Amino acid sequence: MAEENKKQESPAEGDKPTKKRDAATVKKLKYGSVATAITCVVVAVVVLVNVLVSRLVEKYPLKVDLTDNGMFEITGQTENYLKDLDKDVNFTVLMAENSFETSGVTMKMVSEMLNRYVQHSDRIHLTYADPTTNPDVVSRYQASYAGTLAEGDIIVSDAADDTKMRVVKLASLMSYDQQRDTYSFVGEQNLTSALLYVTDANPIRVAVLATGNGSPIYNQNSAYSLAMFSTLLVNNGYDVQTVDLYTGTLSPEDYDLAVLPAPVNDRTPSAIEMITAFLYNDGTYDKNLIYFADFTQSNTPNIDEMLSTWGVEVTRNLALEGNSAAAQQVTLTVGNAAVPAVSIADEAYSEGMVNTTLPIVAPLCRPIKLLWESTTSGITTSVLETSDTVYLSEMGKSTEEADKTPAGKQTVMAVTSRKQMIDNIQHGSSIMVLGSMMLADYAVLQNTSYNNATFLVNAVNVMTGKGNSLVIASKTIEQPTVAITTSQAVGLMVFVFAIPVAIIIIGIVVIARRRNK
Repeated sequence: MAEENKKQESPAEGDKPTKKRDAATVKKLKYGSVATAITCVVVAVVVLVNVLVSRLVEKYPLKVDLTDNGMFEITGQTENYLKDLDKDVNFTVLMAENSFETSGVTMKMVSEMLNRYVQHSDRIHLTYADPTTNPDVVSRYQASYAGTLAEGDIIVSDAADDTKMRVVKLASLMSYDQQRDTYSFVGEQNLTSALLYVTDANPIRVAVLATGNGSPIYNQNSAYSLAMFSTLLVNNGYDVQTVDLYTGTLSPEDYDLAVLPAPVNDRTPSAIEMITAFLYNDGTYDKNLIYFADFTQSNTPNIDEMLSTWGVEVTRNLALEGNSAAAQQVTLTVGNAAVPAVSIADEAYSEGMVNTTLPIVAPLCRPIKLLWESTTSGITTSVLETSDTVYLSEMGKSTEEADKTPAGKQTVMAVTSRKQMIDNIQHGSSIMVLGSMMLADYAVLQNTSYNNATFLVNAVNVMTGKGNSLVIASKTIEQPTVAITTSQAVGLMVFVFAIPVAIIIIGIVVIARRRNK
């Protein structure tokens, strides 16, 4: 009996493995719970990091554009202007955001650029509005717009004043170059131009005296150059309009600057009187004129007489480079040519330029004589000068007939001014004279290898007292290719390969340690 009780009190042999199994189960559950917890934490961290990175990418310019021509980036000039912006500006896109971003490479470029604008300035407010579901947005801006607003239009407006606005049309985002048979993206130029305009409290109003009784006054070869020069002014915040010399009105109340672009024939005395009255402005001055002479012109005695009273004379010669080593091989709208490179004679007109080392070329320029430097009648200044190795070729004659003896430095761009004190404040008007429309040649102004575009707009800004000079190069639309730097390649290797491999190795080590335990 005692033995039976002993046996009953002793643990059964079959119970021992059960206890061992229970301990192993507990151990497994313990490690399983820890693993599950770690997994949940890692997933939560990954989700949180993903959300934070998404927000940071939206807020700050952290995306890397790996295309070889930076198709989706904005220039440093625009970035700097945005950083200094002190006025709130609305960018309103008349299209649903998803539709706009997925409607082709051009729309994608614009979308990315608009995001960059927002990322570089808290003053930029970007809104997408589908005009079919938001007709009130269209009505709001249509009241101040002379044209017709359409889907895809980008409205840039002063946040405090909707009436101060510019509309960037989708068609204006692309430019076709017939010579190169290529399309270029000019979206940044147009968007930044609109931004410059709406943030300028007093934009300078320009009258381009391009027609006489409805017909162009210039040679057809000058048409592209004038269009490009006008675009350059518009892109820098000038308000540019075309005025007819005979049927229009050049009122000092309406305009601050006039442009007389290379008239082939002389202008009538009444037209000259209108220009002179504009500059004089009833004795208060503060008006300016840009005059392009050209190798295509016939005799212009009326224009010449007006210029002589201001102290300048445009000669009937062409300044050609006699030193082949000094000549620049340039692609012009009319073809390829070897042309003189010129230097800046008055540094006042280059103030504000970021880079003055690039050459400025002067194709087929007529030299300008300064009849005086400083008198009671005014001040004349040489702005651009050739080298002293140029020779002169008489207009209308073959260059083979020219005497190629070096003629010394020639002025091909000059400014003449008249100033006077009114109530202890200095007022003045100026005429900027350029020896050829080719200084603003269409192909040259687009070529970032030359400083013509930057210098011309800077010189006009100096003459008119306007700041903020931006010249933005267009981007040729080609099949996008990826071009990455060594540092970018290393970064990609880290994110694409190194980090995943490290995670895999850590996982293997953790699994191995668990099995050993």
